[in-house]
Amino acid sequence: MGRPLVSGMIIGAILGDIQTGIIIGAAIQAMYIGLVTPGGSMPADVNFAAWIGIPLAVISGADSTYAVSLSIALSFLGVVAVYATASFNSVFVHKMDRYITNGQLEKAINIPVVGQITNFVCRFIPIFLANYLGAQFVPTMVSAIPEWLGGILTLLGSILPLIGFALLMQYVVKKKVDLLYYLFGFILVAVFKAPIIPVVLVGLLLAFMDIKYSQVDLSSLKMIDQKKSENRFKLLDQKDVRKAYWNWQFWTLSVQNFERMEAPAIIRMLGKVKEKLYPNDKDAQKALLERHEAFFNTEPYIGSIIPGIVLGMEEQSAITKENSADLISSIKTALMGPFAGIGDSLYVGTLIPILLSIALGLSSESGSVMGPIFYVLAHLAIMLPLTWFLFKSGYSMGMDSAQLVLSGGIKDKITQGMNIVGLIVVGAITTMYVNVKTGLTFTQGDMVIDLNSALNSLFPNIITILLGLATYYLLVNKKMKIGYLFLVFIALAVVGYFTNLLAV
Repeated sequence: MGRPLVSGMIIGAILGDIQTGIIIGAAIQAMYIGLVTPGGSMPADVNFAAWIGIPLAVISGADSTYAVSLSIALSFLGVVAVYATASFNSVFVHKMDRYITNGQLEKAINIPVVGQITNFVCRFIPIFLANYLGAQFVPTMVSAIPEWLGGILTLLGSILPLIGFALLMQYVVKKKVDLLYYLFGFILVAVFKAPIIPVVLVGLLLAFMDIKYSQVDLSSLKMIDQKKSENRFKLLDQKDVRKAYWNWQFWTLSVQNFERMEAPAIIRMLGKVKEKLYPNDKDAQKALLERHEAFFNTEPYIGSIIPGIVLGMEEQSAITKENSADLISSIKTALMGPFAGIGDSLYVGTLIPILLSIALGLSSESGSVMGPIFYVLAHLAIMLPLTWFLFKSGYSMGMDSAQLVLSGGIKDKITQGMNIVGLIVVGAITTMYVNVKTGLTFTQGDMVIDLNSALNSLFPNIITILLGLATYYLLVNKKMKIGYLFLVFIALAVVGYFTNLLAV
């Protein structure tokens, strides 16, 4: 629901115009398609951009470019709310510590639930007030905007998605030659007018060939099932493991804070099975939770293998009665960085944008519900089985499962395959969603030469691909910060409008 494409469908349904809601949501989504938040850093927040920008644009009758322009300021306002939430959550974390110290363990493991109040105060209330109060004034404000300012905002909104695509390419492109896949996807649509689904199939075929002929032995993936020690004595049954898994998945980012990040989710996960590990032993249960109060942070999907490993090791520690606290803590700390890197690049930075790119191709122009529905179903169909498999494998195998994923080159080749698909799809979406034009004309006698038509006869939508590559160059090669890049685009829109260098 936090993805603008999906929230656009929901907002459109509430306001009685699903098609417009999706079209505006898709426009905002395109700009933030490559947004990744490694380590909890937050360059922009799409929730404020979507849940304020979309309804106000629909109510005011403004087009999608207006909503995209408005979303920039709203996204930065959302960042303030995110950091305020993370700061206030420290209060709840300290309360959790006191509960554990005092032996009030049930209250401690409920902190991730109770702590959601900060999200309500810092995020829901401002968004509600902005919509409730803003709806009365936005139509008047839009009608009062001068023609020149409206033209600049429209032009700015039409080119801003290129920043989103460049952000995505920053994480996907590993070698300069990978840009050829981006260009290939662009050509498939711009020149050959291929629909998005055939483009995806071509990308999958190329990725398959890359993996198949890379000489990487994938047979070790089967070892995850073969090496499970199902015959060892257990304290937890399948229902307990599932309970621990669901508590990790539901509460992993609840009461997230700068001091502990995801540690409260680990405590809740273990707290839900503490009676099975240490029946009627309050001191041992208390010690179990105390040793997981320390800072923990990883990518929650691919990183779900780590809480699984922790659960399995804690179970063995409870069985053997050995003091394994230091070993468990050190393993948890050692693994969180590598799996955060894998998850941020492979899942958040590659898979999710691929799914969003396909969804945008299905809905960006038509406003079809197929786009958001595809994204929701595809994401859940991949995420739920994958995270459960990783969590259960971590629980069953302990350290062996982590070593299988991190060794043998398997991770690198799967990442490369997904990058190929991602770059081809993003190249296709670039030309489907962005069409940068020039308004310059040259007159010679009675003949008027339209420069935009002349350039497109040489290479369709050539200005878009050149500006897209220039944006990537500034972001990656010149290390330009996102805030400065926005300023460059604003200046480009102003100059382009008044000189007719750029046109909508």
